[in-house]
Amino acid sequence: MFLHSVFPSQQFSSEHFFTVIPAPGKNFLEEAENLLAEYGSAIAGSGCSEGSELLLRFHCSDIVNQAALLKKLLAGRRSFVSMVGQPPAEGSRIALEAWHILPMKKQFLSEHSVCCEFRNYRIIFFEGSDSHVAGSHDQTAREFAELESELKKNGADIAANTVRTWLYCRDVDNNYAGLVQARNQYFDAVGLTTKTHFIASTGIEGISAKPDRLVTMDSISIPELKPDQFQYLSAPEMLSPTAIYNVRFERGTRVIFGDRSQYYISGTASIDKSGNVLYPDDVRKQTRRALDNIQALLQAGGADLSDLKQATVYMRDIADASIIREEVEKRLPAGIPMVLLKAPVCRPAWLVEIESIGINARGGNFPPLI
Repeated sequence: MFLHSVFPSQQFSSEHFFTVIPAPGKNFLEEAENLLAEYGSAIAGSGCSEGSELLLRFHCSDIVNQAALLKKLLAGRRSFVSMVGQPPAEGSRIALEAWHILPMKKQFLSEHSVCCEFRNYRIIFFEGSDSHVAGSHDQTAREFAELESELKKNGADIAANTVRTWLYCRDVDNNYAGLVQARNQYFDAVGLTTKTHFIASTGIEGISAKPDRLVTMDSISIPELKPDQFQYLSAPEMLSPTAIYNVRFERGTRVIFGDRSQYYISGTASIDKSGNVLYPDDVRKQTRRALDNIQALLQAGGADLSDLKQATVYMRDIADASIIREEVEKRLPAGIPMVLLKAPVCRPAWLVEIESIGINARGGNFPPLI
């Protein structure tokens, strides 16, 4: 099964999003081969190709055993490839999220980053190297230090140019605190405070292929962005600032180009304006509230749920998948590329969390994305 959405543009760049979830097979290899075959047909039928790939993110049921085989199947791929241990809810062993922008050319910057070049902008995807330090705190600090070093080579830095991060944490119930402490300390050091801004982010359970790696981070940075191309989204009447409970990330970020706006909605759960978990033990009401919160964030930036192009749904208990899917499909655009994953949220009482990317034609007085 594949799903596809597009922000079309005749004059500038078009953006395409895909999800592919294969039918359960007899083993991982069969499923992965079927997924890649279905994905290849889907992108070809949509005018895309491997040359327009920006991001491939694979969610795997047993990443420790599956990563090496998947890497062999993807050998020679020039896009940014992320592999995360987060079992798909549909019963398959693997699911794919893909993002394409065309026309585009790309080049490798290093073993761990890919730079996607356009006429007016570069988009840099980065993942840190395997860490040789112990503990979630020190591994998180290492991730930010490596990203900072990579961006410096390209005339950019995290505070000014990083648009979004994904922090994947093994055993989130025990290791998330160290992750948060290290991120807070890093932001303090580079001057990111409640008086400036933070960065849109998701911090979620996600397993690396290496058992001793407790934290991995993917990121998007755009060196050419200027400060007034960012709008940091908030809806204080609906959900609190994150700093109220000593966690530092933006609820959402709008990036404004000349021809469009992109909306990066961080992992959003059933939270109220005081930072409290709403509707403990009721996954249906939690899903509804999470969607209400996302809608409020989008509206703060001149967008709506109808502008969403993809969504990723995380759940603590895979038995809740059918209820969550029913509620999400009532509210999000029909056929939106979406995956549901078993991936516990940072607070045990949160049963579901949703992140998303939206695009609309509300641009500003800036160079277009081309």
